[in-house]
Amino acid sequence: MANGTNFFSNTSGTREEILESTFHALCEHGYAGLTISKIGDHFDKSQSLIYHHYDNKDDLLLDLLEYILEELESQVPLSTQSPKEYINEIVEQIFGDTDSSNAQFSKAVLELRAQTAHNEEYRELFKRSDEFVRKQIALVIQEGSEQGVFDVNQPKQAAALFQTVIVGIQGQRTTDDQNMIGSTKAEFQRYVDQCLLSSAERK
Repeated sequence: MANGTNFFSNTSGTREEILESTFHALCEHGYAGLTISKIGDHFDKSQSLIYHHYDNKDDLLLDLLEYILEELESQVPLSTQSPKEYINEIVEQIFGDTDSSNAQFSKAVLELRAQTAHNEEYRELFKRSDEFVRKQIALVIQEGSEQGVFDVNQPKQAAALFQTVIVGIQGQRTTDDQNMIGSTKAEFQRYVDQCLLSSAERK
């Protein structure tokens, strides 16, 4: 739903510079191959500054993850839009341009999400972010249903579908399979048009 490089377009301060260096090193080497030394290769300042701020690799990656998730949460469209406009914007964010920076960002997020299988701290951060996204989408779908824009009896289940598609498309971006992403977008748009929208809105 976002372009990872945009998170660091206005980097200011040592923390942000370290996190940006970590992001690029993670994309290049993956979680298993990542070391503080390799992060230092992307960091213009002394590597000792990294050790001054962080005890180890996971301490640094958890801070990077929290930074990324906070940025993602801030990019969820504001509900001041109409419910229909909001959902259309979400769809466009999910299936946005499949350029190299989007693929790079998706790869970094997947590397970190994979750690949830055996690390409680990673799991809790992703759980918090996923719940935030689902809650925001469910509230908008509920509002749209009350206005007669949507015909949905279970907004939470519909929001869970959106969240599942978000995670799935992030995975597809790592393979750069644009045909698959395009066909999935068409099918998901059909779901929105035929299953989410009320009969009055479909006319």
